[in-house]
Amino acid sequence: MTLPIALHLAGNHLPVLGLPFAAGLLGAGVALDNAEWRRAGLWTAALSAAAAWAVYYSGGLAADAAAGLPGIADRDIAAHAAAAWRFAWAASAAGAAAAAALRNPSRRAACAVLALALAAAAAGGWTAHLGGEIRHSELRAP
Repeated sequence: MTLPIALHLAGNHLPVLGLPFAAGLLGAGVALDNAEWRRAGLWTAALSAAAAWAVYYSGGLAADAAAGLPGIADRDIAAHAAAAWRFAWAASAAGAAAAAALRNPSRRAACAVLALALAAAAAGGWTAHLGGEIRHSELRAP
């Protein structure tokens, strides 16, 4: 495995798992009316959004390194890259809203970021699935 592929595979877990974790913190902070949990969720969402872009850009290097490897289809890489672009922007929306809400982590602001984080997390899950299809034929539809 080449270094660009290894870095991309290692780093992709940060935003894909970070956003659902942020959503959990935000949900608990709202349900328990706990400003510190809301603040932790907002920070986690903002940092996960930044990580999404780092992983997106590392994906270009990984795609170049994977091109031509046996069992790797260009169409699978292209589908994953397109989903990653949408995920990075969805994560950015959640991250920007989270950063703005850090000034006043109200329940209302946390609910708005929670909705964005859940939508971005869904996009991240789909992107991860498509990334898995690049190397794991058992994940592909028959």
